[in-house]
Amino acid sequence: MRKIKGEITTQQIVLLIILLVSFIIILFFLFRLNLFGQSDSEICHNSIVMKGNPVSKEAVPLKCSRSYVCITKDGDCVGMTKPEIEKVKTKEELYSVLAKQMANCWWMFGEGKVDYVADSTLIKNNYCSLCSQILFDDSLKKIEGIEGDTISKDEFYNYLSKTKKPGEDFTYSYYLFGTNDITRLKSQLSSQAGTEVSFGTIGIGKQYFVVTGITSEVNTIGWIVRGAAIGAVAAVTVVSGSFVVVATGVAVGATAGGVGADKISDLFAPKIGAITIEGKEGVKNQFMVPTIQEASSEEFESLNCDEILTST
Repeated sequence: MRKIKGEITTQQIVLLIILLVSFIIILFFLFRLNLFGQSDSEICHNSIVMKGNPVSKEAVPLKCSRSYVCITKDGDCVGMTKPEIEKVKTKEELYSVLAKQMANCWWMFGEGKVDYVADSTLIKNNYCSLCSQILFDDSLKKIEGIEGDTISKDEFYNYLSKTKKPGEDFTYSYYLFGTNDITRLKSQLSSQAGTEVSFGTIGIGKQYFVVTGITSEVNTIGWIVRGAAIGAVAAVTVVSGSFVVVATGVAVGATAGGVGADKISDLFAPKIGAITIEGKEGVKNQFMVPTIQEASSEEFESLNCDEILTST
């Protein structure tokens, strides 16, 4: 039979596949050796993108590492070995550092547009990634506007909703959550919980994670935290459009779901632990938008991370 002009033969198809796989492997080793002189964030982002490619998903490992940051007023940091020093003089400068950490974390892990967990995953898992570990130095207590030993997350989230991401026409809040109406999200959650909720506070002198995450494609639950006993972390979830807001708090008087617990407010004083969104551009996973949670705390444990994908 005469071959039709322009027809691709089986041999040519095989050759193209071999060339494509070879190109991906070469890129992988270039990224691994960092011959391009990339930053850790860029290396992580590129490995996420390659992991999201069906051809290289199983073959290419993630190469994402946790950064260590100390936010300080006087330049000193006690309690963290060789961190990146972020010196701030005002509350706004402090918020700016935190906003950039959250935005960079979201960019590193694909902004909800990349499925970077293996297709072979058959169980419902939440995969978390610790983008950075931040020490809030004691010297921050000397900054005007910071009262006592804590920093208000509610004020910080308001900052995110009003401050534009550098070089862009949209705010940090819109970039991260797709909305500037943080007040409405809190209001809806408060209505569901039967009590006023907040984002909580950050304790000065303590260490916190900036953490993001992804569910396996088969996981339709997301970061819904299960019930908890007295003294442990309980939770409530409110769905708002494409958002799933996960609230965490400490039980105060009864076992979750137990006798006498008629409403959420009878169980705990809720704090918003994380906000998850549906995947974008056809991605079926759910994603936990970067959140700030105290390291080794009940609130962090309540995020229900089955596996940590970043290295120390």
